[in-house]
Amino acid sequence: VLMSQVGCFVPCDEAEISVRDCIFARVGAGDCQLRGVSTFMQEMLETSSILKAATSSSLIIIDELGRGTSTYDGFGLAWAISEHIIQHIRAPCLFATHFHELTSLTGECGVKNIHVTAHIDQTSHRLTMLYEVKEGSCDQSFGIHCAEFAKFPSNVLEMARDKAAELEDFSPPEAATREPDTVGSKRKRVINAPDDAAQGAARARRFLKDFAALPLPDLTPEAAVQRVQDLRAQLEHDVGQGANKWIESILNQHKQSIAA
Repeated sequence: VLMSQVGCFVPCDEAEISVRDCIFARVGAGDCQLRGVSTFMQEMLETSSILKAATSSSLIIIDELGRGTSTYDGFGLAWAISEHIIQHIRAPCLFATHFHELTSLTGECGVKNIHVTAHIDQTSHRLTMLYEVKEGSCDQSFGIHCAEFAKFPSNVLEMARDKAAELEDFSPPEAATREPDTVGSKRKRVINAPDDAAQGAARARRFLKDFAALPLPDLTPEAAVQRVQDLRAQLEHDVGQGANKWIESILNQHKQSIAA
């Protein structure tokens, strides 16, 4: 898009590329120790800028949003930000994520899932990246295979496979008798009810809107953290009052993961 817009050669046979007023990219990791800004806070500041400044004529590129905090906090943020971009900003967005649950956003909202293929040799377990883009979501993770390439001890790899198989089983209890899937394959978490999910998503959007309205660049790191904690406390209070099972289950599992 950028090369076309500045009049450069575009490496393709044919393309129809719309003019964009801005390109926003939330990619990579960085921090500022002198200002007390952590990697995750830097990610949040950049994302906040996107939510405030992007228009329907912008192009948004986001990579691995929400990975710098706990799984459930990160997933909640990634989901709410995705929905905000879809429903309010309505700009074309390339959103790369390892949160498999986000793939359920596909459908009438205009989201399309694609993935890059890889091949695993069933005998040697060797991973080969094919760099072929296909439609649909990816149903496997390859972190343990990368650990193999890094020559991790075999007992660590075996323990990692066992724990991954345990943690990634989101099936309902009655499905526990089925044969286990390949290590790394993902089964989607069962949401209590469509109404809970819709109401929970609406409350998450409100949380996101309040977060985006925070003047983070003008706050000290301590004040910014306190304001975010206040927003979360209000969210937990609302969930307790309204008994929304969708958000409540995420918060409860987050608390259990901290306690463990």
